[in-house]
Order: sequence, then structure tokens, then C-alpha cells
Amino acid sequence: MGGTLEVQSVVGQGSTFAFTLPLSDEAEIQGTYEKEQNHIKQESVVEQSDVEKKRLTVCNRPRILVVDDEPINLRVIETILTNEKYEVVTVTSGLKALKCLWSEEWDLVISDVMMPKMSGYELVRSIRKQFTMTDLPVLLLTARSQPHDIENGFLAGANDYVVKPVDALELRSRVEALTKVKRSIQELHRMEAAWLQAQIEPHFLFNTLNAILTLSELDSERTSKLIEALSDFLRESYNFQNGEALVPLENELRLVQAYLYIQQERFGKRIQVVWQLEVETNVLIPSLTIQPLIENALKHGILKRSEGGTIHIRMINIDTHLEITVADNGVGMDKEQLAKLLQPKERSSSSIGLINTHRRLQHHYGQGLRITSKLHEGTSVSFVVVAKTPPTS
Repeated sequence: MGGTLEVQSVVGQGSTFAFTLPLSDEAEIQGTYEKEQNHIKQESVVEQSDVEKKRLTVCNRPRILVVDDEPINLRVIETILTNEKYEVVTVTSGLKALKCLWSEEWDLVISDVMMPKMSGYELVRSIRKQFTMTDLPVLLLTARSQPHDIENGFLAGANDYVVKPVDALELRSRVEALTKVKRSIQELHRMEAAWLQAQIEPHFLFNTLNAILTLSELDSERTSKLIEALSDFLRESYNFQNGEALVPLENELRLVQAYLYIQQERFGKRIQVVWQLEVETNVLIPSLTIQPLIENALKHGILKRSEGGTIHIRMINIDTHLEITVADNGVGMDKEQLAKLLQPKERSSSSIGLINTHRRLQHHYGQGLRITSKLHEGTSVSFVVVAKTPPTS
């Protein structure tokens, strides 16, 4: 932007950082935008170096789903985009596209507008029921370039459009921009989840340390186990792997078990836990998805009752999917509270962890948390993930 960044520092006194930003008028902004667009187009022509090609692997390539009822159109798009940079999957109808969307994770959908049974507009509207415009971008291909046709696409929820016949350079540029947006949003939510986990409540830490101090005078063996549990909890909380999209289930279980052990030592018989674990612990699931549910069940469920209650943690296989449920018999919620729980505009500090988990699950699988609750009876929170195992070396 033509600005400067400066620093002045004196040992023992402190540092001052300052930066400048130039003022621009509308004409200059437009000129800068056009230069950047030309630069993007020029760069897209240049082939990737061998070093870059080696760096891009199958596991981190953006996944693109292309929808068109004409096989020849699919082959054209696939030819333009299939290289070391993208993984392209093609389907011939909107219904087939929806099946793929609900079972796998995608970075971009490219869809023709004019298709039988389900048009591109209808497909986009269906997608927007589950995914926001940043969760899953949609690029429409249309032979109609009239303003009202383009407007209809945007009103349906499309992010961008390309007019047929498709220009290869234009398509690559728009695809690159949209996939970068998706990946940036994914990274933002992953890091937010890791940050939230690392923000350990001071009261939780202080109370745990007080429990350790009290137990040290009464039972050295229990003290040792409690210190070990706190160590495990802190290690997993600050584990940089929590920034990864998928982690082994056993990592999540270690965090949950350490957290529950600490809380049971603090609250005794007020916290009862029932496990139903019927899955392999090496399967991959989105990181930091179970512990926030456990924490909410304790803080806002059973511990609000003087007698406490029971948490049921169930993990079972359903065909190719893994269903994880955290249920409690705590105070529960009424319909109004339940309706607001996952609404960003209504969220409170107590629901941030739930909303983050809900959004990340939507990113991966098109569906987030399923929550049912009855006042004075309890709450059940569940989610479904595609059972994946880590690659063998």
C-alpha cells in the first residue's frame, strides 16, 4: 500500500511501533484493483515450479465439485482445472451433487444454471440451507449474461458467476479466489477453536490448584493422580495440533477424561459419568469438538442442580459414520432458550464454544450440532462425522 513501518526502542525504557497508510481517492483504488487483477491473470499463466508442485499434496488440495448435465461441459471444466493444484469431482445432476455435499467436505461448487429437474438456482438455494457463502462458495456457469439473470444467481446465494463459453484464464482466476476464501475461513475457525480451548477459566485453574493443595495434606496418592490429570489437560489444551482440522479420537478422549477426572475430584458424587464407547479410537474427527459439549453439560446442566446429575457420553458407528452424543439430566432449557443457542446474534460468552463447534462441523460435513432439551429434564447434544482413519506410513 506504499506505507511504512518504523520502530524506536531504548533498552530498559520500552519500544514504539508506528506505521503510515496513504490516503487514496476512488480513481486510485480502481486503478490499483485493475493492476492486481492483471497481475493475478499473469501469474495464473506461469506454471508452478517443481518445488511448489512437490509441496502441494493430495490431502491439502482444494476439492471442487462440478455439476452439469452435459458430460462434454464437465470434461471441459475438468480439463481446465485438473492439475496438481485442485482435486475435481464431476456429477451430472443437482441431486447427485447434494448427496456428495452431505457426505464429504468441499471447498467450492461449480454449477451450470440450466439443468433438468433441479436448476443451478435451486441447487444453490438448497446449499445455502446448510452452508453460508463463506462456508461453501458457489460459482455459477451461465449462458445468460443479462443483468437480471446474473441478479437471480446472486439472490439465490451464489458467490460469483462465469458466462459461457468459459474462458480458461477467467475461470482459473475466479476459482482460485473463491477457494482461497474458503480455506481462510476454515483456518480462522480452527484457530479460534484452539484459542478458545487455551483460554482456561481462571476459576477452573485456581479451584483445581486449591483441590490439589487440600488433598496434599490428606491423600498423597489422589494428589498425585490429580496433578497428573491437570498436566494432561494443560498439555492437550495447549497442543498446537489443536489447530489441525482432523485429529485422532484418542486425542480428544485424553482431554475429556482429564477434564472429567478433575471435575469429579472437585465435585465428588455430584458428577456421574456413563461411557458407551463402541468405536475405534484411531478414527479422525474435527479437533476440540467433544470437550466443549462436556463443559457445557457440566456448567449449564447438572452442576446447576444441588444434587448434581449424570453425563452420558455415547460414541457408536452408524454405517460409514460415527455418531457422538453428550447427554445430561440437568436443568435443561425451554424452547426459547434452545432456539437462540446457536444463533450468532444471540450468543453469549457461554455459547461461543458451542457455536464454533457447530460451524466447524458444518464446514466438514454440511451439518452441525443437533440439540434437544426439555426444561428440568436435561439436554442432549449430538453430531455425526464421516469415520476416517489416518494414513499409514
